[in-house]
Amino acid sequence: MSKLREGKIPWDLLSRLTELRGYHDNPGIIQEAAPGIDVASLNLQEIITHIQEFYKTSEIPYLIYKADPITFPTPDPAKYLVAVNMNDLATCGAIPYGITITLLLPPKTQMDVVLKFQKRLSEICEKEKISILGGHSEITPNVSSPIYSASMIGFVPPEYYIPRNPKPGDKIICSGWVAAEGTGILISSAKKYFSDKLSEEEILEGSRIGENISIAERILSLNQRHHDALNLIHDATEGGILGALYECLSPYSLGCEIESSSIPISSVTQKITQLLGIDPFKLISSGAIIIICDQEKVSPVLEHLTKVSAEPSRIIGSITHENSPMYFDGNKMAPPQADDIIKGLEKIKTILGQ
Repeated sequence: MSKLREGKIPWDLLSRLTELRGYHDNPGIIQEAAPGIDVASLNLQEIITHIQEFYKTSEIPYLIYKADPITFPTPDPAKYLVAVNMNDLATCGAIPYGITITLLLPPKTQMDVVLKFQKRLSEICEKEKISILGGHSEITPNVSSPIYSASMIGFVPPEYYIPRNPKPGDKIICSGWVAAEGTGILISSAKKYFSDKLSEEEILEGSRIGENISIAERILSLNQRHHDALNLIHDATEGGILGALYECLSPYSLGCEIESSSIPISSVTQKITQLLGIDPFKLISSGAIIIICDQEKVSPVLEHLTKVSAEPSRIIGSITHENSPMYFDGNKMAPPQADDIIKGLEKIKTILGQ
């Protein structure tokens, strides 16, 4: 495969990329991705009918918009790019519909790197019923490694829109392993370092946890059946579970009491973070969700989560009252800072002499 020169993606490569458009059967696409086409055009009426059928409603849905890049190293950037955008849409109950992609590539990038990414992206979008509507790509000396970024749209009827309305007395659930994404990134970035510190089974388990970061299906099914119980949903990404909790409650000046012993954390994550001297509760945690719900309705929510997912779901604390501190194991929580994935990757580089 040839190397790409600075400037536009070659026309023949662009033509091959735009043939890989993910899910082809979404209704309402008037203008789809194609070389030389700068926009996507949609028939909202057809899309609205499609969304109404999913939620069994006659309400006109909201359009939900999200944009997110992939910046940390990952063995599967297409999968992570789709997952992190889907996850954010799902936290408000939105069904993902379409995605646009921006690729910024350094000069001399191998052509097969781009084709491999687009093929994988199309496979994932086909599975998730997401249409690749278009995007932008170029080769630029302003980046030293590929930058993958996406914008995604989804739809949710007003009556199924998940609010951000936490209140004193609500229970706080964590669903999914905390630090899942961070565990996967660290293992894939430093297999040599961990090869004599973790068993083969632990490496496989850590990789599996790190790959399982999508929460959209879990949340959408929960929203279909227990919408009235949900007062806020937030996925734990950069800053880990501690950062997510702070982001959930600080805007509302609400306090909480959280017990770390209740938080789902895998033994392999504990071992990795101990080896590197980092905090698993401050480690990027895509795959883990904060669910705040009415205390009277917490049991059916937990029952549903247990039924639809093999990942653990547990009550980790409660909201106290307005203008009270947020406590984590009895200590006041501080605003989120840099994710501990940065510390972990830096320590690995130092140890390996890179």
